[in-house]
Amino acid sequence: MKISKIYSNKNFKNIEFNEKFNAIVASKQSNEKKDTHGLGKSTLIRVIDFLLLSSFNKNTDKLLGNELFIGQEFYGEFKLNNGKYLLIKRTINSATKVFFKLNNSKLDGFKLDIDWDEELTFKKARAKLNEYLDFNVLPNWDYRKSITYFLRSQQDFLDVFKLNKFKGKHKEWKPFVFDLLGFNGTLILEKLEIEEEIDDLKKKTQTLRLEAQIDTSEKDRLEGLLEIKKIELLEIKNQIDKFNFFKEDILTNKHLVEEIDIKLQAFNTDRYRISYEINKIESSLSEINDDIDKKEINSLFEEVKLYYPEQLKKEYEDLINFQKSLTTERKEYLTETLSLLKLDYAELNKSIEEIESRKSDLLSLLTEKDSYFKFKEYQKKTIGIEVEIERIKDKLEAIDNSLIIEREIKINQELVSSKIDELKKALIERKHSNINRIFNSIIKEILDTNALISLKLNNQGNVEFNADYQNKTDLLKTSESQGTTYKKLLCVAFDLSLLVNYSDKSFYKFVYHDGVLEGLDDRIKIRYINLIKEFCEEYDLQYIVTLIDSDLPKDMPDLIEDKDICLRLNDKNNSGKLFLNSF
Repeated sequence: MKISKIYSNKNFKNIEFNEKFNAIVASKQSNEKKDTHGLGKSTLIRVIDFLLLSSFNKNTDKLLGNELFIGQEFYGEFKLNNGKYLLIKRTINSATKVFFKLNNSKLDGFKLDIDWDEELTFKKARAKLNEYLDFNVLPNWDYRKSITYFLRSQQDFLDVFKLNKFKGKHKEWKPFVFDLLGFNGTLILEKLEIEEEIDDLKKKTQTLRLEAQIDTSEKDRLEGLLEIKKIELLEIKNQIDKFNFFKEDILTNKHLVEEIDIKLQAFNTDRYRISYEINKIESSLSEINDDIDKKEINSLFEEVKLYYPEQLKKEYEDLINFQKSLTTERKEYLTETLSLLKLDYAELNKSIEEIESRKSDLLSLLTEKDSYFKFKEYQKKTIGIEVEIERIKDKLEAIDNSLIIEREIKINQELVSSKIDELKKALIERKHSNINRIFNSIIKEILDTNALISLKLNNQGNVEFNADYQNKTDLLKTSESQGTTYKKLLCVAFDLSLLVNYSDKSFYKFVYHDGVLEGLDDRIKIRYINLIKEFCEEYDLQYIVTLIDSDLPKDMPDLIEDKDICLRLNDKNNSGKLFLNSF
């Protein structure tokens, strides 16, 4: 497919493209201190992409969402690989409606009055355009997946393989790139999907363990407990069915004596001990006197000053102060201990009340002569056991489910290992070797250095794609901006190597590169343009490059001839801009 024409019903510089080499040249003619951005040499990509049915939202589209484009109709004429010409119309006001017209020959001029063959909704139009293009390269992928490689805006030169639109997970782009390089992308897709499934399964087991509070190692213990509870339930039900509560009364009596009375006795003992300690501490606190009458002490010393020196008075005062500090600390400790003991006493009283109540209920049951009353009470007990049985069953079911998931995880992990082995074998085949050879020849011709496309598996068994220069350190000793330019040339070489590699197939036959010449040495520019023109002739390709006229080599200004220029733009006034407007 090649681009024949792009035009519109208003506010647009209509363009007819050459079949081979095309240049869109912007020039600065105004005396104002402005650059050439905003003329339209880059934004033309968006119009072409729009006509090739990219998604569109007028609220978020920074270009075509502008009010300037209300009522705008865009037309695109594309030469198909079968030699026919497909005309596409898409409007801003009704972007979800697409019009098609298939012609045997190129339109004469920029016609708006067309007898359209079809008017389709957006989704159907994409499927129909895929049919019209009839690509036999990448049959598993829609044409939209690869289009950005051949409509490279400035944002798409940051990485050779991962385009600006590929912002999602690895499976959104890596399988496609693997296919694009001649491999089987399904291998990567299947591996990544299995790994996603493993992550989902691990989350399920984690949720199960948190919600059911289970430990898979406890399965045998729970199964044993379930058997005991089932036997206990069966025995109680048998007695209830026969209205014979003798055995259950014995168990109740045993529970009353062995558990409740013993526990009650222990609690009462503790309560007595705590009560005794509380009384002792309260008594000690009442006896503590930390008030010292200094006047009395001074009076005493006045009476005996003939016998005791002043130093002895000071030492006695120090002793009194020391004793006072000890008394204060002891009082604080006893007060804190008393508070804790009273809390324990209150808790014990509460527990004793609960046990006494339970004891009263059991004694009432044992002494109850009414069998129907006993029947109801023991039936309540069966319900409690049944609830416990169901709880144990739920835990066992959760454990079983968790074990099943763990087995699935193990099986999937083995599948991932198998896929990794398949990927290793695939990489050995080097199916990208021809693309790599063309890629290197392009870089060698332009920069006189070697470059390589390489693939490898990382520690997680994921394929990593790399394209770089072989003597990168020497090449990039200059400024960072030149480093960015050299990265751009890698992207250019990759796109061209794809077009050359698939030139004998039904695939894209054009590429649009925005601003590639910026920052390059003049000698590199000359080699670059000459090589592109040779490729266009040899492989019947269409190349579109945007540039500023000041980017043309000073010693060779005619490198790009007038016939090569499909569109001229300037900043003299609005008539020199692509959309005939400033915005």
